Order: sequence, then structure tokens, then C-alpha cells
Amino acid sequence: MRKGHSSLAMIVTQKTKFEIMNGSLFLFISKNKKIIKGLFFDGSGLVLLHKKLESGRFMSFDASKAAFEVNEDEFQIIFHGGHIPLSRQGKRIKLKK
Repeated sequence: MRKGHSSLAMIVTQKTKFEIMNGSLFLFISKNKKIIKGLFFDGSGLVLLHKKLESGRFMSFDASKAAFEVNEDEFQIIFHGGHIPLSRQGKRIKLKK
């Protein structure tokens, strides 16, 4: 995954139709699922987060869903290399706070 601030911001604004300046965190996972990048606007500029797992892989997502929201707990699970629990129907299970 070689994309930087500008390329990822362009993907967010052109392909997802979301506004990047609203403070939301946008996550991008590489094809081999070993790298995750996060992009958000902190009020003064774009911030790019980059994490590469030494072992294991980040969870797979349904490719047909270009964008979806995750809550803070789900983000923590994803960012630390875990997997969001799914029901038998393949839907996400709500996490309690």
C-alpha cells in the first residue's frame, strides 16, 4: 500500500462521497491484510496513521460494502489485529460498552 495523504483523501472524497474534513477516521486495509492506514482531519491538517502487523492479518471485509461505520470498540479490535464478532448470519454483533 503506497498511497499517502493526498491519494487516500481523493479516494474518500471521490469514491465514497464522504466529507474528509468532518473529523471522521477512514481506514484502508492492504490487499495482503498486513497493513492498515487511517486518515483523518484534526482541524489543522490531515493525519495519516500506518500500522503493519508482524504476524497475523487484519480481518477481511465484504468487498461489496465500499464504506461502513464502526464504533470505538470495533475500531480498537480491528486496529489491534482482532476480528469483529459475527453472528451466524454474517452480521456484526453489537458490542457493549
